[in-house]
Amino acid sequence: MEQAHAEFVEQVALHWEQYGLPRIGGRILGWLLVCDPPHRSASQLAQELSVSKGSVSSMTRLLLSSGSLEVVPVAGGRGTFYRVTHDGFGQRFERKLAMMVGFRSLLERALQLAPATRRDDLEELTAMYRFLERELPLLFERWRDERHA
Repeated sequence: MEQAHAEFVEQVALHWEQYGLPRIGGRILGWLLVCDPPHRSASQLAQELSVSKGSVSSMTRLLLSSGSLEVVPVAGGRGTFYRVTHDGFGQRFERKLAMMVGFRSLLERALQLAPATRRDDLEELTAMYRFLERELPLLFERWRDERHA
């Protein structure tokens, strides 16, 4: 791997690590964003990233379940090949939005249960979640419309 690619891979890893993804998961994402061809087998990922096959196995499972990676067929290829999902980050956004909707519902229940001394903070937080629940889908739809225009 060239130095510029290695630095990019580490930058992606550090970025995603801040949001709870183990560093190796970020390294896999980073490399799959810039490698050519755009897919790699687990063995190739382990070798190119200098990590264990076990780490690659557990991280690819995690990234597959999050929708960030997908399995792709490769004619004559040995093993399972992975690439960044075309709309994986969009799917991830939609799952995050669904989580926000669920949490907003819980916040509304908290408003019913909390003592009066907690209501102001809970009302503010609930209002923010209602706003995001209303506005983010519209913004995402505008993005999709723009991309497909």
